[in-house]
Amino acid sequence: MTLPVAHGSGRHAIVIGGGIAGLSAARVLTEHFDRVTVLERDKPQEGAEHRAGVPQARHVHILLAGGEQALEALFPGLREELTAAGAPWGDYAGTSLVNFPIFRLPSSTSGVEVSFASRPFREHTMRSRLVRGGRVEFRNGIQVKGLVGEGHGVSGVRFRDSRGEDVLRADFVVAACGREGRVDTWLTELGYPAPREEMVDAALTYSTRWYRGPRSLSRYNLVVDLPSPPDLPRGGGYMSCEDDKWFVTLMGIAGERTPLDEEGFNAWIRALRFPEVWDLVQKAEPASPIYGSAKGENRHRHFEEMKRFPDRFVALGDAVASFNPMYGQGMTMAVLGALELGESLVEQRERIGGPSLVGLSRRFQRRLARRLQEVWGMALAEDFRWAATRGERPGAVSRVVGKYMDRLMNTVPNDELVFQRFVRVQHMLDPVSSLLAPDVAGRVIERATRGAVSAWRGQLSR
Repeated sequence: MTLPVAHGSGRHAIVIGGGIAGLSAARVLTEHFDRVTVLERDKPQEGAEHRAGVPQARHVHILLAGGEQALEALFPGLREELTAAGAPWGDYAGTSLVNFPIFRLPSSTSGVEVSFASRPFREHTMRSRLVRGGRVEFRNGIQVKGLVGEGHGVSGVRFRDSRGEDVLRADFVVAACGREGRVDTWLTELGYPAPREEMVDAALTYSTRWYRGPRSLSRYNLVVDLPSPPDLPRGGGYMSCEDDKWFVTLMGIAGERTPLDEEGFNAWIRALRFPEVWDLVQKAEPASPIYGSAKGENRHRHFEEMKRFPDRFVALGDAVASFNPMYGQGMTMAVLGALELGESLVEQRERIGGPSLVGLSRRFQRRLARRLQEVWGMALAEDFRWAATRGERPGAVSRVVGKYMDRLMNTVPNDELVFQRFVRVQHMLDPVSSLLAPDVAGRVIERATRGAVSAWRGQLSR
């Protein structure tokens, strides 16, 4: 018995995982392969339902503007489709209230627009697009057990379904199986070394309840009071989404556990620095129980460092690097990783001039690692603001950069140029290096030294 594929014959690619990373990768692969099969362990979805394999999807997820633009390139018109179905969108700063650890985001026009949709709804819309395109086959209830090795590469996967165990062959395999994916084990089973794994854990917990109420309940699409080190480990907020629904999510960090009982949940909300959250909860109707989660560590598997890596196989998304979800980087990096895969495939065709995939896998993993580097550094720098964070602490250079970033964030509320640049970097539209550009650095340094200069001038005038 073999697992059948419905779309004729020709070159075939497999994607393991049907989340944001897997759906984005599947869309990319339709440009390079005749058939794409997505293997998903969860049951088939009738609509925008929660999947058992992604319990964190019940909490607030925001796709940053860089991810929004990347998804629009893969699925033209996706934002219009989400909006038509009721997902709000708007200027990030103009429709949000956000307390960052050092400053409050100015309620000003940032020029950075995002849509506000739940992760299940966004995934459902992407999946529907792929199904309508007719090039992607979705197979649910599939548990991938390992990879099939052939020569110096991979030629398929071993899987289990309701009928037993079997093998599905392919010309290319993409692991987009999330932070719990066993990619390192699959590689060692084929005789490859396990990748170095980096883990930093600030002990984040989440509690979320969904509410239902008209969009008119708030003028804001997003309200977030983030925990502020060193002594305010509690945070929370809400996000509007499709179908007149609202997420209310609480965040506890550095060992502070969020409540799962209604009394504790409401007491936590009343203590937030934004009274808008409690106002919303009083007006809206609860539409779910309170869900909890304690999977918020940063974890990076360094496949790019491996001296041997199989051809015809790549890993991306959370299977490579997963982030503390408080910073909203995960979905965006998953989509950007899929775009990197597309660019690598184009480069491979130009380099080889034929269908060979030899050498592509290692080049892609190194390329993805470069893309991850800045974002990974930002996430770790924020987590290490908490003394209780576990993991290898950054070196002296990172600490110096961290102090500069503190000065920069003190400047954001009072300087339009620095504010605009910060938002673009936060949303992965510009590289972090743009915050070190002379026009920004000069303003940051001038403000940081203003008090000392004034005192010095006062001494001279005496």
